[in-house]
Amino acid sequence: MDDKQTYNRGERKEFDKKSLPIRRVAKVTKGGKRLRFSTVVVVGDHNGKVGVGLGRGVDVRSAVEKGERIATKAMKRIELIGDTIPHEITYKYGAAQVLLRPARTGTGVIAGSSVRTVLELAGVDSVYGKILGTQEPNANAYCTFEALKALRNGRVLKKMSKMRERIEVKKEIDEEKKKKMAKRKSKEKKTDRNKVSRRR
Repeated sequence: MDDKQTYNRGERKEFDKKSLPIRRVAKVTKGGKRLRFSTVVVVGDHNGKVGVGLGRGVDVRSAVEKGERIATKAMKRIELIGDTIPHEITYKYGAAQVLLRPARTGTGVIAGSSVRTVLELAGVDSVYGKILGTQEPNANAYCTFEALKALRNGRVLKKMSKMRERIEVKKEIDEEKKKKMAKRKSKEKKTDRNKVSRRR
């Protein structure tokens, strides 16, 4: 389930959200079965901010909305170097264990399950991810989130000149994308004007 939401907190910011597989939980009581739904929602801006939250509710919509609110409150700024992470990290969170490793520009996100979802919404474009523990998607989402929060780039930047170059490459790529978008918009405007003039 993908969606975009705008929040007003001083500035207008647009976040993407993705919900992991929704689970139906049945609780047997004296009066019968009581059904509830739960899901983990990942929220991010694709630019270094990401959050993860577990939502529960009597229906799917309320569970997703609650998870989104919790994830938005839990959002953290992640330490990134250009389009990748500053260093390799192995993180254990309960039964889940995740390995994250920097990759060359253009590699993409090589990871599966909920690890990929968290990395993409955090804005990591080039990274290797490996699940070393349980295959449970909710646990892996939280584990990846905690691993990203544990990243540090200050000491790495002092020692690694290549990482400084990655930042410059990322800026150049972003500038090229902006120029291409501007050209497309100008072409679209020209075609729209030509169509209007022909109709007249």
